[in-house]
This record gives sequence, structure tokens and C-alpha cells, in this order.
Amino acid sequence: MDRITIKDKTFRVSKSEAEIKQRVRELAQQMSRELEGKNPLFLAVLNGAFIFAADLMREMTIPCEISFVKLASYQGTTSTGTIHEVIGINEDLTGRTVVIVEDIVESGLTIRRMMEQIGTRNPASVQVCTLFFKPERLTEDLKLDYVAFEIPNDFILGYGLDYDQQGRGLKDLYTLVKNMRNIVIFGAPGSGKGTQSDKLIEKYGLNHISTGDVLRAEIKKGSELGKTAQQFIDNGQLIPDDLMVSILASVYDGFGKDHAGVIFDGFPRTIPQAEALKAMLAERGHEVAAMIELDVPEDELMKRLLLRGQQSGRADDNEETIKKRLVVYHSQTQPLIEWYKQEGIHHHIDGLGKLDRIFGDICAVVDNI
Repeated sequence: MDRITIKDKTFRVSKSEAEIKQRVRELAQQMSRELEGKNPLFLAVLNGAFIFAADLMREMTIPCEISFVKLASYQGTTSTGTIHEVIGINEDLTGRTVVIVEDIVESGLTIRRMMEQIGTRNPASVQVCTLFFKPERLTEDLKLDYVAFEIPNDFILGYGLDYDQQGRGLKDLYTLVKNMRNIVIFGAPGSGKGTQSDKLIEKYGLNHISTGDVLRAEIKKGSELGKTAQQFIDNGQLIPDDLMVSILASVYDGFGKDHAGVIFDGFPRTIPQAEALKAMLAERGHEVAAMIELDVPEDELMKRLLLRGQQSGRADDNEETIKKRLVVYHSQTQPLIEWYKQEGIHHHIDGLGKLDRIFGDICAVVDNI
């Protein structure tokens, strides 16, 4: 299963069982070489490290022993920051080579606490072996001797790690899927969708895809998709939908698998384009969460665009051209609005009034998706 839901959270596979076991095997081979003749004592930290420790032991080719300690620092998906010892260290560690075996090292508080306790027992040496390490989270000055994987600061479960005691037995490693807000924003020229998009990007950390900007960028950098698009433009032809979707998909994939979301601006403009966008996102396990329509009366749109033309000197912001653009907008988008209503994700926003009130109405939608 690529994705699973546990309680109220959705997770995706980030490392397969085969990948993990291969890396554990390599780690055991390295440790067997470096610790030969020392009969190391593994101290595995419960609960999370029990599967890792068992697999590691089975791959070791030298004599070694294992014992367990149990400490707790997690509640839900966040660390409490406090380490509570549940089961202590009972072995005689005098002169022993001790290897702390952890499932994951984040802040390093657990390891530091254990090393302080072990240090009072006169061991010959204390080393640390961890399956996963989040370097972004480390706050303690620690040396990690054996690290299987360095990973980003995401919440994970599986292969011994849990979410509120669930999911430890999963064979693969899963990463929490963050709440993704893909939004299609609609608005006639002069409706303020550019301004509102900027505010959404700032507040929610969303990415922005404007078809015009994306197309120009692909052509400028000379990508294969950009070159193909330029050929259509040079021949006076419209960019085919499948090519435009391929260009958007390339940009979209550049944001990574678990980005905060994307504002689609200027696309789709037709029902076939909306269907193509839906299919492209579905291939990635994603979807459009909301279509937000900024509705502004035409007389107000005309005032805004004429004023903009006076201030910017844009040649296309004249009354005749504006009227033609508005006719095209309404003829293209009205069927699309109905399509998104059928999808159940259309949200009408009154775009006439104070900027902050309009933005507040938009945020009320975004906060509930």
C-alpha cells in the first residue's frame, strides 16, 4: 500500500522494506568489522528500536549481546521534550563496549540522558547506532557512530515506529502526508486575484503556478517542452492542452511530494483542461481542494482596469479591449464554474469591498480544506 490512514492521519511510503533491510545489512557488516573481538553489548531503546535491533543482531557476524531500556518522549506526533525512564540499565557495564541502538535520533535528548547514565558505569566505550537521524532537529552535541539513514524533519512510522502506538508492525517506512491545499483561483481581469494570491502564498506557504509565467520561463530556459511550445507560438497556434498540462506537471513536480499546495492561476480555462488537471493530480495522489471564484461586477472591473491603464500605461487597458476580454472570460469560465460546482469544490467570494474582508472570506474557505 502506497498510502495508509491511521486514526486521523494519512501516511505515504517513503522507504521500502527491501531498502531498509539492505541498509541494515550494510550497517551490520560495518559494525562487525569495526567491533570484532570486543563482544559489544547492544542497548536497544524501546519501544521503537526493537525491530531494528532484532534485524541488526541477526545480520551481525561477531559475538554480541543485547539488552533493552525503555524511555518515553513522544505523545502523538510531537516530542514532549522530557525523557522518562521506565526500564533502567541492569547489566554490569564495567569495561564493556556499549552500543546504544535507537530507531531515530532527533533532538538527541534521549541519547544524552542514556550516555550520562552509562558513563557512571565505567564502560570501555559508548557508541551510538541509529536507524534514522534528523540532522535538522539535533540540539545536543553528539557523535553518532552508525547512521543508516539521514531523513528530513517529517513525522514517520512503520518498522517499529508508531503514531499513538499504532503502525509499529508496518514493514515499510511511512511519512506523514501534510495537509495539501491545491487551489484553482478564478477571477476576471481586475478582480484582484493576483493580490489575493500573493496574500495566500504569504500566509499559507503555498506555491504559485501562473500559466503565462510558467510558459515564458520554459521557453526562456530552452527546455524541450518550452521549445515545443515555441513552435506552436511561432506558427500562430494555441498551445495544445496536453502540452500545457505536461508543462504544468513538470513545474508541479518540482515542488516535491508533500508541498503545502499550489495556487493555479490562469488554468484551467475550459472543461477539458479542468479534466486534464484533475487527472494529472490524481496520478500523484493529489487533487484540487477548492475552486475560489472572485466575483466583481463588470462596472467595477472596468473602473479598476481603466485606472490601472492610466497608472501603468498598459496599451490593452482601454475600454474597447477590456470589454472584449471580459466577454471572453465570461464565455469561457461560466461552463467551468458549473463543472466545479458539480465537483463540489466551488466557492463564491464577493470580490467587491475592502481587501482585508475579501481575504478573510478566502481564508475561511482555505482553513476548512
